[in-house]
Amino acid sequence: MWNRRWKVAWWTWLALCSCAAPLSESVSPTVENFTETDAAGNILRIDPDDWRIQERFRNEVRVRPAFPNPTANGIVSLIVEYNTTAPLGRIDVLATNTAGNPIFIARWNVAISFGTEFYRLNLAPLAVSGNLNELRGRLVRIRLLDSFGNLITYGDIKFAD
Repeated sequence: MWNRRWKVAWWTWLALCSCAAPLSESVSPTVENFTETDAAGNILRIDPDDWRIQERFRNEVRVRPAFPNPTANGIVSLIVEYNTTAPLGRIDVLATNTAGNPIFIARWNVAISFGTEFYRLNLAPLAVSGNLNELRGRLVRIRLLDSFGNLITYGDIKFAD
């Protein structure tokens, strides 16, 4: 009888404690500027709001700014450095399309805990019409999330006029 009550109390406590509010993430609500880079990834101008690693991933993940930025064809590259005790498993890349809806851009399977990975993103699906001209001159934000939906970082990408 006591054993059963102990189990019920344990599972109740575990359920209540595991439902704590998630850590607050530092995200700027407005998309205003972008970190300008050339085709080789050299930084030409920095937006201090872009590519900041959230506190829970600090010292474990480093994301270099997307390049080239601005992009003429919707293709950008990201270099991500990992230094974790266990692999993240996966990273999801999300953005908002021209209609204001969230769009899944990519899913990267992360099998390494230490090292550098190179990723390419095609941002053309952000144009609802499918026409890249719809994105010309626009500034969009991409977000990188872990497999639990925790924000790792975000950055703004400019589409060339």
